[in-house]
Amino acid sequence: MAETLGKRWRLLLYIARLRYPRYPAYYFPVFVLLQGLKKLRSDLKLRLLDFYLQPIPNVLFEQLQSDQLVASEHTLFVSPTVFREYVVEREINWINLVLKVAKCSEQVEPTPHDKSLVSIILNKQDVSLLCQVAPHADVPLNALWVKENLVENLNERYTRHTGERYWARLQRITEGQHLPAIVAKANIFLYQTPYDLSSDMVDFILGRYFETPRLLYRNHTYQVPLTERFLGNTFYTKHFAVLVHMRSLWFKCLNLDSTAGAFEMSGIAQKSLTTLQQTTTYNNFLLPERFDGPYMRPSCPFGLRKYFHSLRASLQAYLKMENNGLVRNGIYPVFMLRGERGIGKMAVLRSVASALGIPIYYADCSEIMTSISSQTETKLSTAFNKAKVCEPLIICLENFEVFGVDNEGHEDQRITGSFQAELMTLFGRQYSHPVVVVAVANQKESNTPKLTSLFLEVIQLHAPTTAERLELLRWISLGHRYRLPVAQLQKIAEQSQGFTLADLELLYGNALEAWRRSQDTGRVGLNHFLASLDHMQSTFSDSLGAPKVPKVLWSEIGGLAKLKSEIQNSIGLPLRHKHLMGKNMRRSGILLYGPPGTGKTLIAKAVATECNLSFLSVQGPELLNMYVGQSEQNVREVFARARTASPCVLFLDELDSLAPNRGVSGDSGGVMDRVVSQMLSEMDGISKDPGQQIFILAATNRPDLIDPALLRPGRFDKLLYVGPSCTVEDKESVLRAVTGRFRLAETLTLRKIAESLKQDMTGADMYSICSNAWLSAVRRTVKEAIAGDSIDEGLNADQVIVTEDDFKESVKKFIPSISPADMVYFNQLKGNFSA
Repeated sequence: MAETLGKRWRLLLYIARLRYPRYPAYYFPVFVLLQGLKKLRSDLKLRLLDFYLQPIPNVLFEQLQSDQLVASEHTLFVSPTVFREYVVEREINWINLVLKVAKCSEQVEPTPHDKSLVSIILNKQDVSLLCQVAPHADVPLNALWVKENLVENLNERYTRHTGERYWARLQRITEGQHLPAIVAKANIFLYQTPYDLSSDMVDFILGRYFETPRLLYRNHTYQVPLTERFLGNTFYTKHFAVLVHMRSLWFKCLNLDSTAGAFEMSGIAQKSLTTLQQTTTYNNFLLPERFDGPYMRPSCPFGLRKYFHSLRASLQAYLKMENNGLVRNGIYPVFMLRGERGIGKMAVLRSVASALGIPIYYADCSEIMTSISSQTETKLSTAFNKAKVCEPLIICLENFEVFGVDNEGHEDQRITGSFQAELMTLFGRQYSHPVVVVAVANQKESNTPKLTSLFLEVIQLHAPTTAERLELLRWISLGHRYRLPVAQLQKIAEQSQGFTLADLELLYGNALEAWRRSQDTGRVGLNHFLASLDHMQSTFSDSLGAPKVPKVLWSEIGGLAKLKSEIQNSIGLPLRHKHLMGKNMRRSGILLYGPPGTGKTLIAKAVATECNLSFLSVQGPELLNMYVGQSEQNVREVFARARTASPCVLFLDELDSLAPNRGVSGDSGGVMDRVVSQMLSEMDGISKDPGQQIFILAATNRPDLIDPALLRPGRFDKLLYVGPSCTVEDKESVLRAVTGRFRLAETLTLRKIAESLKQDMTGADMYSICSNAWLSAVRRTVKEAIAGDSIDEGLNADQVIVTEDDFKESVKKFIPSISPADMVYFNQLKGNFSA
């Protein structure tokens, strides 16, 4: 025996010398021994390792387990290292999950006299579950990816608080342990739904679900996804009116019987081998869902968390309906979410309902409201009667701004009274679970004040700030595979003033689509988002305009050096040194006045560009409306839009038409007087709120026609005269700015052209001279091309050279836009209004 062992050692050493001639022969056995000890140590460490359960979205879970033979909500996804350690044969991928379940989250060391058998059983019980296991490369070594529904089932069964982490160990299948068998009979009961599902629809849905073998555990709740991919296009299209609102169907496994009639804790149910028996329907809370989509994204957008917490806190007081003092005292759970379209009202409501496990019944008020009041009352009663069928329940009244309003826009007293009576009837019944009414209105202000007074709380959703837009963009990016860094998202958030959640989602989708169409080999970049942002801002359809950052630089404006410096000090200084400015020590508005064509509008755009501010331009006459009160409403909306786009430059062009002297306007209804009063109150409101950086610029040709109340300090407290260019230097500067895109002849000097312009000229006059000179050069270039027979070769703008003769010809044909008499008048205005 010893001789045989010696021969083997000598053979091993000989092979080691042949294989590794650079090292001594005894290195190899030592190396093999060390590797074996290392592997043994790693295996022991894995065997003693505690794993934590990491819930993943239900949608992601279904995608990952699509290739499993038995579909189960009890599948564990582990790292490949753990899978190789615990699974001997890949086909038999069953394992014991031993959970360490405690009744309370805070583990308190028991005192010596408390170490009784009862306390050990109740407080430190280990629960074993038989689960499938599958490998996944993204799972950490000490984590187990499980379906979110499984964790919620465990929380419900062992009365654990949401958010508490489960720890567990893995154990291999023992020799005498039986694997789950196919059961002969399964008793289930469906969770009640507010939508009308026929028995044929339920049979089809459950039949499709159990076509794949499913592992079921007693007293566990299971979710059937009602997607088009799962149900099939034909069935989904046929019942689209119901399935569009129902995201899933829930059922609870009550009992499992094997073929021998034995009582089973778990088993596999399959359509052709198992008899599925539905005993009754069930009213209870659904399992909470906190993820949205397959990318670990929370269901509530980050930028809307404050509204989420506000609505959830309001509903929390009504979760226990037994002996609820609020309902008994007539304080009903009736709430309203109000805000402009696309701001995220439904996202907040759905996330709250998912977190609380309450289904939603959607009732569209545009379908409830009819021309016949009795028919409207019947439809409203039908919607509220859904609470008789299903509880808990949230009755969502969509488009509530059209409810209770007659054809003339006034509040319908009969519908208001009927709504109040239906609320009394709805909450006069006895419920075991909460029933809540939530109205969703797409208007900032209510046109039915009496109806609004019936709501316990009105949650107003405001347009997102820059920080909130960044959070919304981060949340949207989590739902896509291609994401931008936070620094680039910050730039998009700063330039997307006035955008809501729906606008930002559309922007993200358009940018990804533009990247795919461009067939760019690299990753999606900031340039794709900025191009989509410019396109969306340019096509933003709104009667009052949309705020955007223009692209007009100071270099494109010639002359007006003193005026530029004055405006920069008035607007740029507060932006650069916010901490030095007093709470109310900042300018409210600047009025630019002077002859037409001197560049007042261009200056306002350049201010917004250089300071990187949103620019909201409003023409005075477009705010006026024929309906009573609508003009004042337009003024309020303009200032409200400017507040949402803060920091913003609000430019009011043709101010004399919007704010004339009160009492002398001549309109019989006093519309202009009310408009001026509304504007005064809005400007005072801006000056009193130091947190909103809104700079008001206005332009007018006739400051003497403006109401004097607007020209006092605190409103338009700085009047700047924008006049024509008088000096040669100013004229040369304007010509250089206008001809920046021209190709000028080498012998041409703009100084000489400026000296030839003897009279005072506005920027529009010099633009006219330059454009006529350009057209003259184009005509000359075309004639030369025709004479030289080179017209067929094609011409481009670079071949057009503007010469001095072109300017001379243009100056000869020039007619000034301002007559000497007008200049005398404007100089007189300058003397009256300038300090």
